Amino acid sequence: MKFLWLIVGSFLIVNGQQTNNNDYINISPPRHDDKTVIIDGHLDEPVWTSASSRSGFRSYLPVDGRPAEDDTEIRIWYSPTALYVGIIAHEIHGEVRSTLADRDKLENDDYLILILDTYDDKRSAFAFAVNPLGQQGDGTITDNTSMGRNSKPFRLDDNPDYVFNSRGRLTKDGFTVEVEIPFKSLRYQSENTQNWGFNVLRYIQHSGYTSTMINTKLGVASFLAQSAKLVGMTGLTREKVFDIIPEIRGSLNRGSSPEKFGAETNDPLGLNLRYGLSSNIFMNATLNPDFSQIEADVAQINYDPRRSLYFPEKRPFFLDGIELFSTPTRLIYTRRIANPVAAAKIAGKVGATTLAMISAADNTGSSLAHLDAAYVNALRLKRDISNQNHIGLVYTDRIHNDWSNRVFALDGKFIDKDKYSFRAQGGFSVTNDSLESGVLAPMWNIGANASGRKWSWVFATTGYHGDFNPAVGFVERANYVTVTAGPTRRFYGKKGALLEQVSLSYKLVGNWNYNGFISNDGPDDRRMYPSFYMQFRGGWRFTNFTWIEYFGYPEKFYTNYYIKSNDQFILFSGTPELFNLGAMFELSTPQLESFSASIKYGFGRDPNYDEWAPGDIYLIESKIKWSPTDKFRFSLRYNQQQNYRPSDKSLVSESRTPRLKIEYQITSAIFLRGVVQYTSNFRDDLRDNSRTELPIYFKDSNDDYIPALKKTSNNIEADFLFSYRPKPGTLVFFGYGSALTEPGRFQFQSLQRKSDGFFMKISYLFQS
Repeated sequence: MKFLWLIVGSFLIVNGQQTNNNDYINISPPRHDDKTVIIDGHLDEPVWTSASSRSGFRSYLPVDGRPAEDDTEIRIWYSPTALYVGIIAHEIHGEVRSTLADRDKLENDDYLILILDTYDDKRSAFAFAVNPLGQQGDGTITDNTSMGRNSKPFRLDDNPDYVFNSRGRLTKDGFTVEVEIPFKSLRYQSENTQNWGFNVLRYIQHSGYTSTMINTKLGVASFLAQSAKLVGMTGLTREKVFDIIPEIRGSLNRGSSPEKFGAETNDPLGLNLRYGLSSNIFMNATLNPDFSQIEADVAQINYDPRRSLYFPEKRPFFLDGIELFSTPTRLIYTRRIANPVAAAKIAGKVGATTLAMISAADNTGSSLAHLDAAYVNALRLKRDISNQNHIGLVYTDRIHNDWSNRVFALDGKFIDKDKYSFRAQGGFSVTNDSLESGVLAPMWNIGANASGRKWSWVFATTGYHGDFNPAVGFVERANYVTVTAGPTRRFYGKKGALLEQVSLSYKLVGNWNYNGFISNDGPDDRRMYPSFYMQFRGGWRFTNFTWIEYFGYPEKFYTNYYIKSNDQFILFSGTPELFNLGAMFELSTPQLESFSASIKYGFGRDPNYDEWAPGDIYLIESKIKWSPTDKFRFSLRYNQQQNYRPSDKSLVSESRTPRLKIEYQITSAIFLRGVVQYTSNFRDDLRDNSRTELPIYFKDSNDDYIPALKKTSNNIEADFLFSYRPKPGTLVFFGYGSALTEPGRFQFQSLQRKSDGFFMKISYLFQS
């Protein structure tokens, strides 16, 4: 197979022992049985004076290795049931950014992230974030080995939520925060003596700097491997973990014609359970769950409609331990379980073995009374073999009546000498139905990276057979092989320089359909992407992305396109190859006193996908965030994409999506939220532009040929919510949602209601 030499060579370099320059940084926090500490942001109890202390933070982003201008002191101790961290953050500039932010919405504030690698395996870690007032964020952190031009060395998934306590207060020279993390909120090995990886990140908004508790270096293959350690923690009393979250909900809805609301009382009760078999193995179960608390996905621009858009998981049941289900390819994508009537999950780590499994009955019917279940299973096994290396297995299946789909894959990851990393995954799917047995359809995902502070290199290839179908996974594009390679060069400014970091990248990409690649044909698409990233003093950022592309005609996407010639309908054949050239620029402000913004503008020659002809494309994406007080938050996003025919400058297609979100944080646990999103889409009458100029027809289910005439849609969605959420699992929601449409774009006249309704949800976390 192509590139076999590279795979073999990558395995050959993985033969050394990884070093860690921070292995010697061990912190021995004292143990105190006294539980009388009040979490109020004042580190005035006597126990804090005997806590282990660490200061001398070092800069990390955009330039590493320098003493932090604004130092931070971390104090640590533990009781039998919880870890306590005190934060004393100095701000010599007197520019602390702080608001009464909602959970996981700290990006406009100064904040710190406490990183706890409780398995000390340098593969994933818990993240607990706090701002100067003690407002919370949380999630999981994993390494980002596929470093791009401006990507961070780690990935933070802020969707999982954990129960912990924190309070903070502003001081004359900064702020202090007090944090209590119950051990029952964590997963860790069942050992008498605990040694955990530990680090702290501090984000300083007025400068755009990120500092770390230890001297963490850029250009090292693993961010998590550069952690310090909390060592010698003994006598941890594992309180029993048995969480019960009953929930009740109800709604009043109406459609476009009824004038009265109708109550929907079907299936109003739900139940969620979480049980800790041990400190490292948890079980979860859910019956008739409701996910109405999940905010709608933010609109995205699809630059290439041949690819599917990815949206992250946000539902609480699936988020607990979600990092344990991760694989190089998203073969487990829990959003494929759309409407589980019941589901169970077990996840954890025993010794060097990670186990994660989900089983669910996914209801494709309208309610429990009209149950039509598809049965879903997803299994992830992973075995640590040395340092940060591992081998793993994935198995998924989905069965619905006589139809079934199964996926099996093996994977591995290897890191060598703090510089080289290699990952590989290979597998297959089999899909059967009542008419025929499916074929074995293979896939692969292979990547190799060489990391360095100045230079880094990446190689990756992914391939999917035309019949590969991960029914419980996510694939951007099927019947597809891509090969990517390219370097990145980074430059760092001297202290006090206007330009603090410059990153230059070049990426070369080739794309094939699967059979063409196996047959050693030339690539269908050839792409070159030079780009740069610049960060200036004060946190301003400017980036560029340039595309130079040759796209071959993707025949299978136009199998229902026809043109009429000599009174006969013939299959549309399209332009054999399109040349594309364009650029995109983005400017981002730092977090100013109450305002931040970014704007992205792109232009150039790109495919007119609706007619498979050359197109002149214009893109705008903008984000504005404004917090006039520490309780009010305004967020405005705007996405626009236009495609014009170069031949006569006529508009082929356009999409415009403004989205406004307004939040008022009454207290740390109570807020009001309003979201309004307008989605306007336009497509002109289609014709065989750049060739015959004949009209395009579609064939319908009756084999009639229908002209591809102009169409528009103008939809408005408005959602309003009162939320009381003192901690994860306990909440009260009252909301109203409405969907409207109008014939003319942004006219706000002749508005017609599609549907609207009120909803209520109450749930409560009972903890043993």
